Amino acid sequence: MPCHRINVDEAGEAPMAQAWQASSFDTEWAWFRLLARTALPPESAPALWYADADGQLLAGLPVRRDGPRRLAALGNFYTASFAPQLRSVAAMSALLREMMAAERAYSLDLQPMAPEDSRFEAMRTALAGAGLVCFDYFCFGNWYLPARGLRYDDYLAGRPGSLRSTLKRKGKKFAAAGGRIEIVSGGAELDGAMAAYQQVYDASWKRTEPFPDFMPGFMRLCAERGWLRLGVARLGEVPIAAQVWVVRDGHAAIYKLAYDDAQGEWSAGSLLTAALMRRMLDEEQVDEVDYLIGDDAYKRDWMTHRRERRGLRAYDPRRWRGAMATLGEMLRRAARPLVARWQR
Repeated sequence: MPCHRINVDEAGEAPMAQAWQASSFDTEWAWFRLLARTALPPESAPALWYADADGQLLAGLPVRRDGPRRLAALGNFYTASFAPQLRSVAAMSALLREMMAAERAYSLDLQPMAPEDSRFEAMRTALAGAGLVCFDYFCFGNWYLPARGLRYDDYLAGRPGSLRSTLKRKGKKFAAAGGRIEIVSGGAELDGAMAAYQQVYDASWKRTEPFPDFMPGFMRLCAERGWLRLGVARLGEVPIAAQVWVVRDGHAAIYKLAYDDAQGEWSAGSLLTAALMRRMLDEEQVDEVDYLIGDDAYKRDWMTHRRERRGLRAYDPRRWRGAMATLGEMLRRAARPLVARWQR
């Protein structure tokens, strides 16, 4: 079974790329290429390892270097979910053995992954089959709303009274002051909406984007695929809140949001979320709305369910660094209950 390594930028038109099957926007092949081009330092050397047979893609793993002799999933803080191509556990094990040997790597870190996805346990099995010692760990909480058949009025009735009151009071105030909300998916309005997003982001509490080319590239990619829902709240002609939602295959992901700190009195961010939520439930009738990364308290006002995203960290015990890292990980995990008991 042949295994191959190709640079990510070289794989766009390869037969492998045509066979790639994504389960989310951030497991699309175009996403990995965008990350490699705009949001990773050159030393990351992003690459795709894959195994095929008789023209069929059996296993695929996009990776990057994460330091000397260390590999990681091809992603970073922009990534909400990572998943390999895994149609054969045996093929993935063979791929892992060849990849770790060729890269002379002693560790491999794959995250964030969805434990409810069958590929999570399959990947753990494949790692063990490659002779690696694997540990799973918590990455972050993920709040979401099962939305199939749900309509906005029923949804809103189940939200906290404080949120409903804020939307009612601030909505009247915002409209009376000439406020308006637009939702752009692409076309001639895209450039103006993207400029408005950037203006709001620059005026917000958020830190400057470390990779300034990524978000414009991502919004254009989403617009090309029909996934983009770029919401902008304006007071007169001045944008004061903006949100980037990604709608793909019935899944609505709330990807980026920001509001102008100086305009906080309008609660424009909440009004914009409500407008987008109404569109998702009543017009687009999505199956799920997903707040993606983190346990921020405000997400509980909008979502109803929580799950976890976890990682798989594996070491090669046949290499001395891998053996030492395995021992260190085992000792740390064994010590946790003792430390917790001592703290109590």
